[in-house]
Amino acid sequence: MWKYIPSRRKPHDSWAYVLYVDEARRRVQLIGDRYFIMMEFVLKSNVSVVPASKVYVGKGPRQEVSKFLRYLDYEELFPSAKMMLEPMVLKIVQDGEQFFVNLFNESVPITPRLHQLGLLSGIGKKTLMKILEERRSKLFSSYSDVTKRTGLKDPAGLLVRRVLEEIMGGEKYYILVAPKKILEEEEII
Repeated sequence: MWKYIPSRRKPHDSWAYVLYVDEARRRVQLIGDRYFIMMEFVLKSNVSVVPASKVYVGKGPRQEVSKFLRYLDYEELFPSAKMMLEPMVLKIVQDGEQFFVNLFNESVPITPRLHQLGLLSGIGKKTLMKILEERRSKLFSSYSDVTKRTGLKDPAGLLVRRVLEEIMGGEKYYILVAPKKILEEEEII
């Protein structure tokens, strides 16, 4: 779960999936595997990648990409990158199950009347109360554990839907995606 705290470092993805390759300009559009940060990098010469491949974008030596160019929002993605979004988000949420199950374990109220989990479509007040009650007795270990103990159908699917909503932009609250506007803000000292 991503929560922006101004006094701390901004979120950073070390690994990302390729959404689009522009061979002519040697650029790639990517989506991060934890905070769904969308970014554009220069592709190294003599390196070839294909959409859906996972590449290292963290600090230190990188094999496939070199220079970071910019953060992207949904409107800046090429049409074929937009088509890759849903399958890549689904892959990220499935492959990072332990990381994303923590949303159910660590989520907190946003306001006195709104809880982070309430932003997931399909979670009403009764289901929210059941999730909070169950996690007090024992933290959730998997998506199937969430389903078994709360009756919530397809928790991974709910996360995918919320990620896609946040990526499209215009949300008041971002609980899973680190949006471009936050990443480009100056560090607060």
